[in-house]
Amino acid sequence: MSVSGTQNKACCTLPPVEAQYIPKGTLKQVAGLKSYVVGPENADKAVLFVYDIFGLSPQAQQGADLIASQDFYVVVPDFLKGEYATGDMFSGTEEGNKKKEKFFGGFPGAISSQSKPVADVTAELSSKYKLGGIGVCWGYKVLVTSEGVGNFKALSGAHPSFPANDDADKINVPLLLLPSQNEDMSVMNHIYEAVEKTNPGNNRLRQFAQWHHGWMGARANLSDEGNAKAFHEGYTEVADFFKKHL
Repeated sequence: MSVSGTQNKACCTLPPVEAQYIPKGTLKQVAGLKSYVVGPENADKAVLFVYDIFGLSPQAQQGADLIASQDFYVVVPDFLKGEYATGDMFSGTEEGNKKKEKFFGGFPGAISSQSKPVADVTAELSSKYKLGGIGVCWGYKVLVTSEGVGNFKALSGAHPSFPANDDADKINVPLLLLPSQNEDMSVMNHIYEAVEKTNPGNNRLRQFAQWHHGWMGARANLSDEGNAKAFHEGYTEVADFFKKHL
């Protein structure tokens, strides 16, 4: 395990992770998007949760609920509007590759197509709350490239997809990175070191080197004891980080 940066000494105590889970939140409209919301709406701190390409999965809902258990108002907009990626896109077949190319080539899967929708949500939320953002896989890149990235007070990325060295140029707030075994750690380290130069002592990088890309998202197998433990640890990191920086 690779760790850089300090953890909040007052670690949050989150509820246990459950394989058979009943979400605690509700659905409502936020900036014109159907959204899963959970936590106290009258809180002064909110977290925008941008899910992975598999959409509003039970794992995403449970992750949002874990963060909300620490008195954050958590909003998970359906940015993909129900048009989620499917497993056959990654089958390696010609048909699967065509589906994947179409999905990522335009709305809603193209990163650039989400810049304005994310900005609209952040504008609404940041007018009421101190706002943090967590992006899972695809959601990380959507967050850091959005025209609304300046509305956040702190950012977090779990097993980030499409990370690039120049991501750091867009980030001027505390950043938490939780890469898996599949991310390029030279890029992760570059981003961390770059944001440390502009915002020293307020960032954290922890690699979960034994876990696959997706262990905090829709690809998490919460029936597996080890994955469930890592899932809980990851969201504890996120909640601790936002407790410290929001």
